Order: sequence, then structure tokens, then C-alpha cells
Amino acid sequence: MKLLRLAALALSVTACTKPEAATPGQDSKPETAPADGSGPQSAAGGPTAGAQRVTECPRTLGGSESQIDRVISKDCGPVTVVEDYRVDNGSLTLEAGATLQFKDGAALIVGGSDSAKLIVTGTPQEPVTLTSASDKAAGAWRGVELWDKAARSQIIGAVIEFAGTEERALLVAAAEVALADTTIREAKGPAIRIEGAGSLASFAGNTLRKLGSKAAIVAPATALVGIAGGNRYDGGAVIHVEGGYLGKPATWPNPGVPLRINDTIRIDAEGPERAVLSLSPGTELQFGPEGRLSIGGSTEGGLQARGTGEAPITFTAGDRREAGGWSGLQVWARGDVTLEHAAFEFAGGGDESSAALVVEDGALSLREVTFRSNRAGVAVRGQATLRAFADNRFAATPRAIDLPANLVGALGEGNAFDSDARIVVAPGEVTAKTTWAAHGAPLELVGAVQVGAELTLEAGLRVLAGPEAVLEVGGDTPAALLARGTADAPIELRATAGVWRGIKLYGKTTASALQHVLLTQTGAEPAVWVDAPVELRLDNVTCSQCKAAVVGWQCGASVSQSAVLATDGTPAIDAPPQGC
Repeated sequence: MKLLRLAALALSVTACTKPEAATPGQDSKPETAPADGSGPQSAAGGPTAGAQRVTECPRTLGGSESQIDRVISKDCGPVTVVEDYRVDNGSLTLEAGATLQFKDGAALIVGGSDSAKLIVTGTPQEPVTLTSASDKAAGAWRGVELWDKAARSQIIGAVIEFAGTEERALLVAAAEVALADTTIREAKGPAIRIEGAGSLASFAGNTLRKLGSKAAIVAPATALVGIAGGNRYDGGAVIHVEGGYLGKPATWPNPGVPLRINDTIRIDAEGPERAVLSLSPGTELQFGPEGRLSIGGSTEGGLQARGTGEAPITFTAGDRREAGGWSGLQVWARGDVTLEHAAFEFAGGGDESSAALVVEDGALSLREVTFRSNRAGVAVRGQATLRAFADNRFAATPRAIDLPANLVGALGEGNAFDSDARIVVAPGEVTAKTTWAAHGAPLELVGAVQVGAELTLEAGLRVLAGPEAVLEVGGDTPAALLARGTADAPIELRATAGVWRGIKLYGKTTASALQHVLLTQTGAEPAVWVDAPVELRLDNVTCSQCKAAVVGWQCGASVSQSAVLATDGTPAIDAPPQGC
């Protein structure tokens, strides 16, 4: 009886009794249900529990097989797959030198409705070949589909050619698939598409060439973990990372070709652990006009991008290689980002608030990062935290940094700027003792800055002031202004256009001093106004093109002057109070 059963089985495979087939050109899970709902598992390369091991060579394959562990060797010669061939509750092993040739539109479908495995064990000398039985043209057959129940399948040493749809030649919807030393060529679209819970346990030594798509691989953000370097691609190839959520910690290896991002990838924890995306040195991320990383928008998220001097991490435009070609990275209140040895270029697309890197209330550490050819560089807003901001370079990015007044003192040393770059300071309060250092680019004040602590202006500092700009010191809390310029490095405060409102020292200002300061183009009130009972010392202070006196004060204020000058149309040095 057993011999009769095997003979009947071999006959059914040879004749290929036709089941209900999938529509050619579309991904379609097999409709065959497991016999008992349990779907027995098999170890990689081993037999399936309860399955028949079959080593006889079939003349053709097609339809559905269940409870069969089929092994095909090179001795079978080319085996023709005449229609979709489905493997469920079993396995298909293709040994070194084996060949399957597929009729037009046919596909190999594994693990669609019950546990199954595809085991390919080719070698460089004797690869397993999956090819077309007729036209040697891209898309002649539909390709290989590893569905969610084909976990831990392996394709080692294969050649897959002339296959695929516009979506892929190899579909990986199964977890922990090993793919090594395999060539996918002459595909109609991308070589590989990973979807759902699909993942790669390993991916090395593969060649993806002569594809019908610039995207060699299409994958969700969660499935890039196994795609490391050491593979070969067409020139100009990319790996397309689809938009969506990354909810767990993940490391993206450097695959050796750019990662292409056309939509938003949101990095937000789906559990108690912060979702942190770590990028490997040398990785290049290319963004379409709508592509971006959004970090910590609703739950705890993070980005760790630590390149090296020899292998920086690059964030760039995929299409428009000009300022504003993509929007930029967005860090929200629950986001935490560390960037070292990285580069941002061609970013800042969108509205006026866009920048290559926008931090809204989140945390940022930035060291040795280059911003070049961006519409705007770094925009820090709200209650953001700057843990580090040092040794960065801004080139061809005139609006280099936007940040609140309270964070200007957090800018570290060693930042470098082009001659037309500026640091834009948003209106607001300075609430802690701080120093505004001279960074090589001027500070641009666009509105009122209220100083509620001791603020020191460093020698050589340049300040550009808009029409509404004013420094207001000691209005509500004790504060002091210490402008400590030198003869060789004076402090300059000048209008961007027209006039600005100058410096106001109110009643809670403690002893303050202006030394070697040049004020330019202030308005109808004295450039420096002093309330009672404030003490102020002016030493080598010049007001040029000012519409009123250099300094004015109320009765009860104490103002001492040395080498104060009114030049270029400034009407007077001082405007003392009357009737004191």
C-alpha cells in the first residue's frame, strides 16, 4: 500500500493537477488550509513532522503539495514548473546544481497557509538556478514568494533570473530568512520586497543586478537590520525604506548603497523601552521631497547617528540636489537625538519654519556635524535641551541656527560659519546666568529679549537687530548686563534695516557695564536707557547713526561715562534727567 501511495503521489506531481491559481502578476497566498490547523514545524534543512520525504525526480511541478518534504538534486536536470507551485505543511529542498524553469506567469509559493520551508543549498561552483522556461526576458515568470508561515527558510547559492513583477522578484513575508551568495538578475522590478513580519536573518555575498527598478530592495523600517554591506548592486541602486512606525530599538547597518526614504518614518516606542534608531558609520540616507524622520512625537523615541571622520553619516536629497530639496529631520518633545560626524545637505524644504534639523522641545547633542547647502540648518524651539553643540560647520546655509534666547549660551566652542551665516535668536527670556560668546557668525535678534539673570556679552560678539529688537534687563527679576568688549575685539550691535530699539535697564538691574561697545542705528529713544536706581558704567561706548542720545537715565540712576562718543549724526552723548 505504501508503494502504491508514493506512485500515486509522483503521478500527481508529474501531471500537475491544477488547483485554483493566483492571478499572474499579483501576490496571492495559497488558499489551501492546513489539515488539522496545527501546521507541524520543521528544522532548517530537516524533515517536517509527519511528512513524506520524496527524492524521485519530477518531470513537472505545479499545484499544491502538502505533507511532502521534496528534495530535487542536479541529477534531475531542469524541472519545469508549469503553473503556480505551492508548498505547505512540508518543505522544498533544492540541492547544489538543481534547476527549476518556470512557465510564463508561474511562481513558487511557500508557507502561505501552513508551516513550510524553502531550503536552497547551492554553491559557487554549482548554484541552484530558478529561471524562465521560455522567454529570457525580465518578468517572464512571477518569482518566489516566502509567506509568513515560511519562517527560517534559506536561499544560499542561487541564481534567480528573468523573474518578478513591478513589485519584486523575491517576496519575503517570512521571519528570519537567510539569503547569501545569491544572484537576482534581469528582474522586472526590485529584486526583493520585504513586507509584514518579514525579516532577514542574514544577507551577505549577494548580487542584485540588471533590475527594472532603481530600488534593489523595498523594505519597512523594521526590516533593515540584516541588510549589511558586502553585497553587489547596479550603479545608482538604492534600498527603498517605506514610511511607517519604528517602535523598538533597531540598528540599520550600512548596506553600501543609499537608503531611500520617500515618506515619514515615525520613531516612537510601542512599549516601555525607548525606540532608538542607531545608524552605522558611512550610511547615506536619501530623502524624497516628503521624506523625513519624525522622532519622539507621541512616545519615547531616539536617534543615534555616530559616524567617524572617515565614514560620516549623510542625510541628503534624493531628487532635488539644491537647498530645500527635502524637508529635514523633526525631533519632538519626547525625542532624544545624538549626532556625531554627520552631514546634512539640500534640506529645509517646506514653510519658513523648516530646517535640516528641527528640535521642538526635545533633546539634542550635536558634535562635528556639517550643514551644507541647506535653506536653514538647525532650528531649536520651545523647551528643548542642548546637551552639546560644538565643532559643527555651516556652509552655504545662511540661516545657520535658530534658537530661543535662553539657549544661546548653550552653544559650544569650535563651530564654524560662512561669512554670510547668522544665528537667529527668537524673542524670549534669559533666565539663568549665561554668556553669549562670539561664534564667528552674528546673533540676529528678531524681537524683545528679556534678561532675568546675569548676561555676559563676550568680546568680538556681533549682534544684528531687527526693528522690534530690544534688550530689556531687570524688568521682573534681578539681572545684570556685562558687555565686555576690548579695543581689539569690540562688541557690535547694529540694525538689520532701519533702526532698532536699543538697550533698556529697568529697576531690578544690578550693577552693569558696557565696555568697548559700538551701537548703530537705534531709534527715537536713547540707545541705552537706565531706570532708577540702576548703576551703569560706560567705557569706550560709541553710538553711530543713532536718532537720539547715546545714553539717557532717570533721576536716581547712577551712570558713569568714559570715552563715550556720538558719531555719524547721533545728536548727543547723553540725555540726563531734568529737575533731580
